[in-house]
Amino acid sequence: MLKIYFKTTKNRRLAKIKKVTGGSWVNISEAAQEDLEEVVKLTDLTLLDLRDTLDIQELPRIERHRYSLMIFVRIPTERMDNSSFIHTTPLTCIITDKYFITISPVKNHILKDIQKSSLPIATTQRSKLLVYLLLKISQSFTSQVKLISHQVASKKKRIENIKDSDIGELIKYEDILNQYTSALIPMRNVFENLVEAGYLKFYQEDQELFDDAVISMRQSVDICQVNLKSIKSLRESYQIVFTNRLNKVIQFLTAFTIIMTIPTIIASLYGMNVSLPMAGNPFAFVYVLLISLGIIILFFILFYKKRWL
Repeated sequence: MLKIYFKTTKNRRLAKIKKVTGGSWVNISEAAQEDLEEVVKLTDLTLLDLRDTLDIQELPRIERHRYSLMIFVRIPTERMDNSSFIHTTPLTCIITDKYFITISPVKNHILKDIQKSSLPIATTQRSKLLVYLLLKISQSFTSQVKLISHQVASKKKRIENIKDSDIGELIKYEDILNQYTSALIPMRNVFENLVEAGYLKFYQEDQELFDDAVISMRQSVDICQVNLKSIKSLRESYQIVFTNRLNKVIQFLTAFTIIMTIPTIIASLYGMNVSLPMAGNPFAFVYVLLISLGIIILFFILFYKKRWL
């Protein structure tokens, strides 16, 4: 779906227009083949150059063409659930001497929020618009990582009452953070190379905004790595708790088996076809029961003191 937006420094709100003009922002969400053909008409790129924009697994990088600069980044998905195994989606930004173009193979909640809000930057300021978008992406990662951090911290508070579902959630968070780290580290390199390699030139105020984006990205990477270590430590603690629980169950079953074996042994002995004490006593059965019960109580007290029961 192709939409065109335009805003100058004099306008307060982002306007949606029907035809592409110089200085406009062309946004393509849920991109299809025909959308890419429209981009080919606006740039010096070919369909082969644009093929990677539809790859859901595409990694962040920079491609320089004759008149166009392509910047591949990834953004966190809007929802963190177990129904999807992909927690980051690609976004391609294309800067030419006339247009600012964004291409996403799926719905992009960050661009949607920008379009709904009052964009403080004109679409004619392409470099500044790129920096603003990168800052929003880094802030989105930071927000999602902090949310996971709070969830992990809540698991630490009730480590003694863990359930199987808690283990499943930790595995999910670990997978999300690993995907975030895999996206953030190359994106951080992309951010830093934009200026260092001379891909773009910024004014002083743009440079400050760009530095904020880079700092935010670095912080997100650090928080991801810290939380991954916390999850690993927490999983090890969970394993110790589960092992202790299993040991207690095995101790209980072992003690219970020994106690219940006692009357079985006595009954087996008195079931033999040989002469035994009290064989002719009419109360022999009662005596055998009482003796068995006494031995059971004795072992029960012994195991209880040793905390096996």
